[in-house]
Amino acid sequence: MPIDPNRESWKPGMSFDYAVDEIEYIKELGREMGGVERIKRQHDGGRFTIRERVEKFVDQGTFIEAGPLVGAAEYDADGNLTDFTPGAYVMGLAEVNGRPISIGGDDFTISGGSPHNVRKSAAQFTQPLSLQYGIPYVQLIEGVGHSSKSDESSGRMSLPGGAQWYRSAQLLARVPVAAGIMGSVAGAPAAYALMSHFTVMIKGQSQIFPSGPPVVQRAIGEMLNKEELGGSKMHVHDSGQVDNEAESEEEAFEQIKTFLSYLPNTTNEVPPHLDTNDDPNRRVEELLTLMPVDRRKSYDPRKLIELVVDNGEFFEMRRHWGGSLVTGFARLDGYSVGIIGNDPNVIAGAMDGDAADKYAHFVDLCDTFNMPVVIFLDMPGFMLGSWAEKKATMRRGVRALIASAEAKVPKIEFNVRKSYGVAADAPNSLGQPDGLNLRFGWPAGEWGGIPIEGGVAAAYKREIENAPDPDKHREMIEQRLLKMRSPMKAAQHFDVIDLIDPRDTRRLACTFVKLAQPMLKELSTREKRAVRP
Repeated sequence: MPIDPNRESWKPGMSFDYAVDEIEYIKELGREMGGVERIKRQHDGGRFTIRERVEKFVDQGTFIEAGPLVGAAEYDADGNLTDFTPGAYVMGLAEVNGRPISIGGDDFTISGGSPHNVRKSAAQFTQPLSLQYGIPYVQLIEGVGHSSKSDESSGRMSLPGGAQWYRSAQLLARVPVAAGIMGSVAGAPAAYALMSHFTVMIKGQSQIFPSGPPVVQRAIGEMLNKEELGGSKMHVHDSGQVDNEAESEEEAFEQIKTFLSYLPNTTNEVPPHLDTNDDPNRRVEELLTLMPVDRRKSYDPRKLIELVVDNGEFFEMRRHWGGSLVTGFARLDGYSVGIIGNDPNVIAGAMDGDAADKYAHFVDLCDTFNMPVVIFLDMPGFMLGSWAEKKATMRRGVRALIASAEAKVPKIEFNVRKSYGVAADAPNSLGQPDGLNLRFGWPAGEWGGIPIEGGVAAAYKREIENAPDPDKHREMIEQRLLKMRSPMKAAQHFDVIDLIDPRDTRRLACTFVKLAQPMLKELSTREKRAVRP
């Protein structure tokens, strides 16, 4: 609503009834945000306002707003309010599914979330609230960062201090942080969004970049629209900078809520246990026939995961990037677990540079939040060829090895098919050397230092070249060595705890996840470092 020019503002000495009316009057001005026209523009673009987003995200009636009176106010000589620009950030305390959280987001209807004449930010309330009280922090971001108008208003340009990032790093080491990238996001808001444990953006609606198209064009002459420069195709599918993609704002909210449901309130707790009403001893008959007898044929790794976990519920992260690796959260006997698997339908499940980075980040996340990891391993090794070399696959793969070496959380591993080379050592070494290597084998298992086909070509190169029929001779050697890949022989040398009937996978996984809980409680007391995005 517009300022009432005839309204007298409350002053000391006037009745407190009028003071209460004045408080509500200014709050109502703030709830009008950037005005009817700009709210309509937001809706015409298919986007909710920040107040609508908060209302839809949190449990009804639980939002306690912080700083609703904050804004740039102007008064006349008689002390009456003549103009009011609300702070373009809405924040406060709320509950999600009965769980306290701190939440905040940009009001894009006011100067793109960056008014030059008023400061209001998460650093004033929501970030310290999460740190002090140990509750998750949710950001719903749609802001453009620093405004050049603020430089003109202050009469100078300042050297950035950088101190604001320290608290964000503290948050990543202390509580779950999730960000919804709700529209165009640039500058500092983009960095805040990515300093999160989970990020999601809306297909066709969200974009994120250091600076938008006008700045890019002026700086380097590249002419791109917002979607080409920083849309979900770029950052969910190509760069992997953002974890997940949603079709709508409502779906983005649900993804954030689901992500938070698997995690504890702080890194010094274990995730909550839920009654999922799924028998931990349920025998999964379909697992016996899921894996093809022909080792050259593929299968659906997500179906494998869904058959094992409680009620088939699997929350996947980064599905569209590093596709040879599958990562996400699920429950086993009601306990939260991190899931890692390989997708043989994408570069045969090999580890390339993207998959290595994805692995390292996910292991760090599970280790920080005291969550055991369940692995379904089908790893033929590192991706080969010039493309993989240009992507620094081995160097990034070593980072995956380091993540495993540093992680303390226990793992339960099922070697469902292939396990070859250094790349397979990343999941194989997770939780070592301080704990038992809880590995089980499936009858389809084939394990070694190098796949037989490639190993024969390298080790027997001269012998094959000198044979009368090189192809036939190479095939003869391969067939001779293939007889050695029986998982029975590996099990006889204690390479695995046991070679199992695949139908028992769920029962064993549930048993060991339950067994891990006392250890996880001890690990929760460790000092944590920030999970690197």
